[in-house]
Amino acid sequence: MKRSPPAPRNGEQPSRVLVISPHPDDESAGCGGAIREHVSRGALVRVIFLTSGEQGGHGRSSGETIRIREAEARAAGKILGVEEMEFWRQPDGAFRATGALVERLAGRLRAWRPQIVYVTHGREMHPDHRAACRLVRRALREFPSQIRPCLLEFEVWTPLQRLDRILDVSRHIKAKLAAIRAHKSQCAVMSFDEALLGLNRYRGEMHSWPGGDYAEAFTVWGKP
Repeated sequence: MKRSPPAPRNGEQPSRVLVISPHPDDESAGCGGAIREHVSRGALVRVIFLTSGEQGGHGRSSGETIRIREAEARAAGKILGVEEMEFWRQPDGAFRATGALVERLAGRLRAWRPQIVYVTHGREMHPDHRAACRLVRRALREFPSQIRPCLLEFEVWTPLQRLDRILDVSRHIKAKLAAIRAHKSQCAVMSFDEALLGLNRYRGEMHSWPGGDYAEAFTVWGKP
């Protein structure tokens, strides 16, 4: 196993960041501001979409929905500055953290060696989000603690109860909203942009001291 750079301490800047997104739009909604912040500081950011959200077609066929949602993800990634993305096309609504997928993700981690990994937190309402969290935790357990990437878990459907890191995303909020809105098929049926703006405004007002008006919150996996 190649030796990775040590995971950055709070406040240090990574050079490589990996986001694990259960569906297209979770990356923008949950950590779009963090992605823009990392990119603005010179980091390379990659995203793995575990499913392509085919159950969110709202009357469209699965094939058409996959095409639309992957195109929307690419558009959002361009806004956020994502370097590269992969679509694993696992079953939407029935995602499972199988042993084969754990090994596949561990292989990606060994090959690219990110210092920070993002994923939805383990108490999210959506079962795919919880399964995504299990997948990443299981993959990271294969790494010795001294070279294990820092895992930051973010909120989408269910607000976090434990806040280990608060990131002021005020200067990136317009880009984040634009990325969320790039997922047009989803914003057409639910105001994700308004909902996440409200959540980030709440985090900014209640938890970002000192800081701007908008913030994202994260739990650090493995922190006592």
